[in-house]
Amino acid sequence: MGTTDPTLPEVPASERARQDLHVMALQGALAGFFVAGELLGWFGDHSGASRAAVAWVAVYHLARVGYVVRWRAALRPVRWVEASIPFLDISCVTAAWVVLNEPASPFWAVYLYALVAYARRMQGGEYARTAVFILANIVVAEGVVLWRRGESPVNIDVVTMVVIGATMASLAHKVGADWREAQRQARALAETDALTGLPNRRHFLAQLEGREGEQFGYAILMMDIDDFKRLNDEHGHLHGDAVLERVARVLRANVREGDLLARYGGEEFVVAMPGANLEEALRAAERLRRAVERDTPSSISVGCAVRLPGEQLDDVLRRADHMLLLAKRSGKNVVRWEVQKRSA
Repeated sequence: MGTTDPTLPEVPASERARQDLHVMALQGALAGFFVAGELLGWFGDHSGASRAAVAWVAVYHLARVGYVVRWRAALRPVRWVEASIPFLDISCVTAAWVVLNEPASPFWAVYLYALVAYARRMQGGEYARTAVFILANIVVAEGVVLWRRGESPVNIDVVTMVVIGATMASLAHKVGADWREAQRQARALAETDALTGLPNRRHFLAQLEGREGEQFGYAILMMDIDDFKRLNDEHGHLHGDAVLERVARVLRANVREGDLLARYGGEEFVVAMPGANLEEALRAAERLRRAVERDTPSSISVGCAVRLPGEQLDDVLRRADHMLLLAKRSGKNVVRWEVQKRSA
């Protein structure tokens, strides 16, 4: 149920796919139980309205599976469909409760599940609108059932259900907000280098590995602080840490908007430049080299490689690292690159 929270870091496609499959399995099992129960005579009155409700639940869930497989799994969600799904989900719960025609049916607990599930994925006005819609459906569904049984559509049971639902919505919203903040902090710790504040190697590789399509071109700049071991030996590790922080600030201030800068490990940094050709990459490498030389007590050597069509990330990184090694061996504080091969 629900949509992706835009305040959270991007969830890997494989994880989103697992989440979608899990939710579909749960909802599909519940919907299948309801449809089978009505068809087998376990509940419902087999009236035209009952059959229509069953048909709606079955058709909607089949269509939802098709949408998830065809669009969401392909990372091409349709905005208006995503916005409609929570309300269509709830309409199925309401239809099922009316078909069951039992004022005290445990099926109403599905509304509470929905309040908790949506609180994990929504916040602010989006969650408030969804929660109000769910509470309104509780009133409507219970009222219709009572009316069909010749009873007053408003009684203490309806009020109690709404009070419980509203309390659950408030509690779920608070727990959901705390969960999002904890997840944000956990991901930040997992993806960020504590010393420099830059993305770490793990996050850098994950970002590029998720965009390894044939048409995605980029350049890689591998950078290493020159004579860093000597700095540590002569001035101590605290001084070395200060140099790392300062170089990171200078690099961050001089990369292009949209480029991905990360601390690759030790005194090594890396930049991925989406869409950059060799000429653009070399200009950026020289800009970074000069900025570090000018604004820090150190210098950097740079190795540059541009991805070839269909080339794997590991191969691009390996070529850039080889160019960096050549830069270190040829005097340091220089940029080295490999002549880009042309396809036949």
